[in-house]
Amino acid sequence: MTTATQLPLTNLELATIGGAELVRFPISFEEYWELLEKAEYRVDYNDHEAIAMSYENETHSEMVTEFSHLLKGIFPRTNTQYKVHNSNRPIYIVECESAVYNPDGSVVTQPPVYFEYRPGMTAETTPFLVFEVLSKSTRRYDLGEKLPCYKKIPSLQYILYIDLDRPSVAVFERQSTQSWIEVEYTKLEDSFEIQGNALRLKDIYLNLFA
Repeated sequence: MTTATQLPLTNLELATIGGAELVRFPISFEEYWELLEKAEYRVDYNDHEAIAMSYENETHSEMVTEFSHLLKGIFPRTNTQYKVHNSNRPIYIVECESAVYNPDGSVVTQPPVYFEYRPGMTAETTPFLVFEVLSKSTRRYDLGEKLPCYKKIPSLQYILYIDLDRPSVAVFERQSTQSWIEVEYTKLEDSFEIQGNALRLKDIYLNLFA
């Protein structure tokens, strides 16, 4: 029996073990891909560990859906240079010891350049933008572990962190190969630009805060 078949595969099994926290398992790169194929929940890979995401609550889901919709307004399906993806598309980061992350959403340059583990199982390697919705259980992981790896992806130009508990969007924009600028927006009347298109916090946080 492989490690993957010994691990929890359903959201209920994961919640029983980890509650609302992240759950980590030692795992090989090959076993990770077996788990990714079978698990109901999101799971990342880094440094010989599987990092399992806790169950997504309704507010988190609404935020991810709404922001993805806003991105589709900037990068519509008719745009042949970029494509918007949800959290079901993993990103392979060879520059970070072959980490595999599942951001809450991404915009990937086209035509795609895949890492192919085996036919039918691929991960993106050329994201242009990634975003994460921060929650209490993932904040330290998203900012402390994933952010340094994201910054190593050559194609990545924007990293966005959207706070779930208060109006706050941290925008990291690449300035050069090794340089990023970070600006945090904390007022609902604030806006920032992606590719010359304005995104307003009051639209991102629609109906969540007065």
